[in-house]
Amino acid sequence: MPAILVILDGLGGRPTDFPQGVTCLERAAHPNLDELAAQGALGLMDPIAPGIRPGSDTAHLSIFGYDPFKVYTGRGAFEVLGIGMEVRGGDVCFRANFATVEERNGQLVVVDRRAGRLEEGKLLEEAVNSVSLRDFGVEFFFRASTEHRGALVLRGENLSAAVSDTDPHEIGVPVAEAKPLEESFAAKRTAEILNAFTRRAYEALRDHPVNKKRKEEGKLPGNALLLRGAAVMPHLEPVTEVYGIRAACVAGGALYKGVARLAGMEVLSVPGATGDLKTDLRAKAKAALEALSSFDLVFVHIKGTDNAGHDGDAEAKRKFIERVDREFFGAILADLPKDLHICVSGDHTTPPAVREHTADPVPALFWGPAVRPDRVRTFTERAAAEGGLGRFSGRLLPQLLGYCDFGAKFGA
Repeated sequence: MPAILVILDGLGGRPTDFPQGVTCLERAAHPNLDELAAQGALGLMDPIAPGIRPGSDTAHLSIFGYDPFKVYTGRGAFEVLGIGMEVRGGDVCFRANFATVEERNGQLVVVDRRAGRLEEGKLLEEAVNSVSLRDFGVEFFFRASTEHRGALVLRGENLSAAVSDTDPHEIGVPVAEAKPLEESFAAKRTAEILNAFTRRAYEALRDHPVNKKRKEEGKLPGNALLLRGAAVMPHLEPVTEVYGIRAACVAGGALYKGVARLAGMEVLSVPGATGDLKTDLRAKAKAALEALSSFDLVFVHIKGTDNAGHDGDAEAKRKFIERVDREFFGAILADLPKDLHICVSGDHTTPPAVREHTADPVPALFWGPAVRPDRVRTFTERAAAEGGLGRFSGRLLPQLLGYCDFGAKFGA
């Protein structure tokens, strides 16, 4: 039986989302999701465990059935894989953000960690790659992806992923100095290289024509790169081998493509799948439905809910949820394959009032012929708390595949 796993990034909310004491999901109209809820079973999911604030990377590992405490090596590896960059043994990978900084008293102070979510990253890529680290005897490779995002691979002798981020994760403070996280020559050397790279990248980007034009237009320049999530490549047993299935991924963001690739999924190219609020949701639905003719499982990632949450825009998050319901789930319900099973959830909560991931659980919905319906009739956080699935941690994919009768029996 075929299955679709749909993750709305940062879906969960808090009653502080709106003055009426409701979440964005409660405020939004979503008749198609409510139809699935009325025929399915709901619960609340802690992406990793109660009280733990998940990253998108660790949350997806847990959702796919892995133990992130055992297999997680850092975000950078997934970003690099998702973009399609080559990785060799000994390489250290990083997630990169184009950011806006101001030079104050010799320090680079962060004004915006996402440079206004600029869309000209590809035009700035060459300038970043023109930076030289030959004096350290290493080389690097940078590639821009969606909006402000990018990835960097550091290659050479005596490198280590045991270094701290240069992204301070807040504004109004200096770019963080990379520091070794262990007392090794390689860690100290890598931190020194990253700090030199940060300054040299700023010098390469500061007066770039793209940034001059953005400033003339009243936009924030992408004049710096913030690095985080240093990682070597992890080793995962593909879910495709564990369950004996063929699986595909429909996503716009590099991180999610990277986790999917490591899990053994084939990443599909979908024009218009941009990984932002303007993504083509109908194209994603069409691609997912078409893929079911060749694959047992299709994983669909939708990012816009998280973007709006990080931007503190509750109204944008509400409107995007309504778009997802209308354009994505409307298309799915209009062309349902026989025996299809669906799981819908989020990878974490991103309340607009907080602008960051929180430890709150997210609603999870299972629908299909093998699912025992409960009495819940709507898809919201509050309703899910009364669902028949109760409260559980991660492992959405194994549960979904269990309904489809994939996987070997445990025990005699």
